Amino acid sequence: MRFLSYMVNTLNNAILLKKTKVQLTKFNSFILNILTILQRLNIIESFLVNNTYTICTVFFTTSTSNNYFQKIICISKANRLVYMTLSDLQKLRSVDLYNDYILSVNNTNQTIINIDEAIRRHIGGLLLLKILH
Repeated sequence: MRFLSYMVNTLNNAILLKKTKVQLTKFNSFILNILTILQRLNIIESFLVNNTYTICTVFFTTSTSNNYFQKIICISKANRLVYMTLSDLQKLRSVDLYNDYILSVNNTNQTIINIDEAIRRHIGGLLLLKILH
């Protein structure tokens, strides 16, 4: 969770300053899974990890600099974890149609998915991030 807060702050600062790329020095496989979801949602263009696994460079899309989304907010923190059931996710999606949510599903390989995929799979999980559009 510590790396998650660092990543969110770094990405939000880069978005605010309209940078085209940013480097993360604190990351793990959990963060890389979240970056994969952000790439799938077209929030970031791509990311690249160097050979020594010490620096991850995140590249932004041109739509990011055009305020496609405003910012990313951490929902769960190290001292406060927010779990949601399937019915809670369905209520949240019916109230908030425009913003995306990313959550962690506790199955065999700790899957990171967005809210729509969780509803489609009929599962709940740990709510991690909210992406404001």
